[in-house]
Amino acid sequence: MSLLVFTPACPLTWRRQCIQLELRNDHGWASLLHTYNISLSAAQKTKILFALTCSRDKNKLHRLLDLGLEGKVIRSQDLSSLILMVARNPQGHHLAWDFVKQNWDTLVQKFQLGSFCIRSIVIGTTGQFSTPEELTEVQLFFESIKEQASQLRATRVALDNVQKNVRWFQRNLEPLRTWLNKQMK
Repeated sequence: MSLLVFTPACPLTWRRQCIQLELRNDHGWASLLHTYNISLSAAQKTKILFALTCSRDKNKLHRLLDLGLEGKVIRSQDLSSLILMVARNPQGHHLAWDFVKQNWDTLVQKFQLGSFCIRSIVIGTTGQFSTPEELTEVQLFFESIKEQASQLRATRVALDNVQKNVRWFQRNLEPLRTWLNKQMK
């Protein structure tokens, strides 16, 4: 198994290229995960975790989320950051939201209702939603946890953000499409 070791002397662009090469295959991804696991530096662990969440493979992203919830390979204190990193990935934002819904009770146990982590997870996993269907999905979930949601200001913020995104798309999608078509001619 190849082992990636990043030193401060190694230029950042080389490190990025090395990580991109490693992520292209299963062996490289597993090697990077192993490097995360044996690293003693919290800063290095964060950088490697971010790199791992850049994968386009939804199965790998899901595996990362499961490993984070388990807390053995990926540290429990990294779970909220991991969820947010996956949510920022275009391949992972729905995956992260589904993960939060499916594991809500466990997440609340780990981080406590009203904590910064729960607030960040709720707002971060819904932040890219911009369709009426996604808005409905978020509303239905918050209604299903109504008692807890009423204690969380983050649910109101998340709903407001999705509503703003929906309105923005409804107002701007057609003018943007028209402008882009004119630019392409």
